[in-house]
Amino acid sequence: MKTNKFTLIITILTFALTLFGCNDSTGPTITNNGGNALAGAYILYYSSATSTDYAYYDAVKDSVTDFVFSSNNPGVKLNVNPGEMKLNSDRKLYITTLGIPGNNGTIYKIDPLNNNVIDSLRFGSQPNGFAINNDRIVAANSGSTNVTVLDLDLNIVRDTVETGAVPDGVLYGFNKYIVYRRPLNSETSLAFIDEINYGVSKLNFPGVPLDAIYNVNGIFVTTTYNTTMYRIESESFTTADSSIVPSLFQPVNDIVFKTQSSFYVICGSREIWLADIQTGTVNFTNVFPALSDHYVRAAEYEQNSNELYLIGSTFSGVNTLMVIDGNTGSLKRSKPIAGIGPLSIVFRYF
Repeated sequence: MKTNKFTLIITILTFALTLFGCNDSTGPTITNNGGNALAGAYILYYSSATSTDYAYYDAVKDSVTDFVFSSNNPGVKLNVNPGEMKLNSDRKLYITTLGIPGNNGTIYKIDPLNNNVIDSLRFGSQPNGFAINNDRIVAANSGSTNVTVLDLDLNIVRDTVETGAVPDGVLYGFNKYIVYRRPLNSETSLAFIDEINYGVSKLNFPGVPLDAIYNVNGIFVTTTYNTTMYRIESESFTTADSSIVPSLFQPVNDIVFKTQSSFYVICGSREIWLADIQTGTVNFTNVFPALSDHYVRAAEYEQNSNELYLIGSTFSGVNTLMVIDGNTGSLKRSKPIAGIGPLSIVFRYF
C-alpha cells in the first residue's frame, strides 16, 4: 500500500508540473512535438553583413540553409546583437535583439513558414533572454535592473518589474518567473516574480546565478566561480542541497533539460556532463569531453531521437552543428554553420 501511495503522489506531481509548465524548453514542458517527427532546427546567430540572422537545419534532408531571414527579406535587417529565439505553441518565432547600448532593443514575431516579420517592438534596455507563459512574454532587460512584460501581440503589459542588476534570462515554473543574471555583477540573487501580481522575492547565492531549469526534483541553479549545482525547493523557494560537477572547467554556463530525472550541464563552455538523479543523488557522466580548440556555444536536447544538438565554435570562429547521442555522447552527424556567435537552437515539428 505504501508503494502504491508513493506512485500516486509522483504521478500527481508530474501531472501538475506539466499542467502549470510553459513552452520554455528549459522546463519539464519542453517543445511540444505534437506527435510529429523532427522537421528541423533553427540556429540564431549574428552576421556582420546581414545583422541578426538564423540558419535552418533540415532534419529530413540533413542539410543547412544559412542566413534564412536575410535571404527571404532582401534589404531588410533585424536589429544588432541577437539575444534569444523561441518557437512558441502558436507556431511563431520570437527573437530578441539587444540593439546598440544606450538605445532600445527589439523583439520580433516572425512567421516561420515564410520568415517574414509579423510584428516587432523596440523596448527596454538590451532585452535578452525571455520566457513565454500562455499569452505573456517576460523579457530580461540585461542593460538595466528590470524585466518587461508583453503579450503575444507585443503590447507592453508592464513596462518594468524591478529584479536587481543585470537580469539576463527568464525561466517560467511553479507559477513564478525565475530571473537569473549576467556574470559580471554584484547582485548574487535569483529573483522570483509572481505571475499574477508581479511581486518579487529573492534568494541569494555565493555567486551570481547564471542559469536555471526545473523538473520534479526542484529548481536547479548554477553560479559563477565554481561547478556547484544548487537545488531549490519548489514550494518554499529555499535552497535544499547542492552537488558538484567533477569538471576542471568553470563555471557551469548552461543547463539543458533532458528528462524529469536528468539534464545536461555545460562547464566552462568546453565540456558537457549528463546529470542523472537517482534516489535524490545526482550522478554525473562526461558525455562530451573538451576539445582542444572548441567552445560549446549552444545546446538543446531532442526527445524523439534521444540526441543532443550543439554548436561548437573553434577559437578562430568556425562553427559546426554537431548531433551526438543523448546517452553516450558519440557523434552521429555534423554540419558547418555560418554566422558569428551562435546563441540558440530551436526545434520545429511541423
